[in-house]
Amino acid sequence: MVSSTLKYFRSLFKNELVLIGTFLFLVFYFAALFVYLIEQSSNPQFQTFADGLWWSIVTVATVGYGDKAPITGFGRIVASLTIVGSVVLVSLFTATISSLFVARKIKESQGLNEVNLKNHLLICGWNNNVENLLARLNSSSKKNSKLPVALVNDISPEKIEGLLSNYSNLELQFTRGDHSKELILERGNIKEAKSVVILPDNLNPSGLPSDDKTLSTLITIKGISPKTKVFVHIMNSENYQPLKRANADEVIVSDQYVDFFLANHVINPGTAELTLDLLNGNSENDIQRIQIPKKFIGKTFEELFIDFKKEKNITVIGIVVEEESVGLEQLISHDLSAIDQFIERKFQEAGVNVSEKTNMRISINPLPNYIIQEKDLAIVIGSIS
Repeated sequence: MVSSTLKYFRSLFKNELVLIGTFLFLVFYFAALFVYLIEQSSNPQFQTFADGLWWSIVTVATVGYGDKAPITGFGRIVASLTIVGSVVLVSLFTATISSLFVARKIKESQGLNEVNLKNHLLICGWNNNVENLLARLNSSSKKNSKLPVALVNDISPEKIEGLLSNYSNLELQFTRGDHSKELILERGNIKEAKSVVILPDNLNPSGLPSDDKTLSTLITIKGISPKTKVFVHIMNSENYQPLKRANADEVIVSDQYVDFFLANHVINPGTAELTLDLLNGNSENDIQRIQIPKKFIGKTFEELFIDFKKEKNITVIGIVVEEESVGLEQLISHDLSAIDQFIERKFQEAGVNVSEKTNMRISINPLPNYIIQEKDLAIVIGSIS
């Protein structure tokens, strides 16, 4: 008990600020006590310990109002020692606080601080799409409810300083390092993250985006926080299945929709342009997912459609609902049964996910008589203020 207490105080006093603050407190206290004991019998200005404490505070703080002053020889010696000691201690205290702020600012600019956001979006990796992604998130967010976003990558401090100040609707933080490492992800507060986006990183010797680190980052994230949603962008379509087996929630392959846009430019002129305007944010209208007011639960899709169009000039194009599917993890008892352990191991070796997973059920342009359910959300096109 005694040794643990001593260890606690040793670790506490390693902090310079605490150490200097403690000395300042001791100077306050003992200067007040000595002056009070010496002066109380001959100086009407020091009739209580509180008088001595007031004098010591204004003296140490170098304010020196002059409303109280010792008149005895010993009292003036104590005052002189207090003044000399306080000059040194106050200077050290001020310098220490200043150095702490400077060190903190340097750590922020270098990306060495820990992310203190919660329910945030964690963006791992860096390529030319990051700034477009941030701009899109910034335009979709509101100033009174900033979207928390944390970046994890190895870009230069000069580059990140510009980013942190460019997006007023985002609560943006940055930490530097290799996002495939557990320590760096924990510095990005991965356990408190709502979702993660992993991008192909072009910060490599070739300078070209690569999928090399994406799989290892995904595996590390799912090992730390299995229920965190992870959205992955890859360059090579051959990596799609391995990433899905590693439990990526969504995998987006570069250029996978090129054939759609090229074909529609030829076959259905106008449809590709409309889609691109919506995707690029060039239109005042936007595609969004919104909550359906409770008054529509139990009513038809037609009633919802008419009301939204009439009252808000918003077009409802679909219904989406997130459903929790029962995973094999819930069916296996996880006790000491060799059979349960054998089954679980075999499923994992086969690449089958045994954990619970959220599925997204989407219905585009549902029938007019579709009944709105409690968990349904609306996909809409329109300008939502």
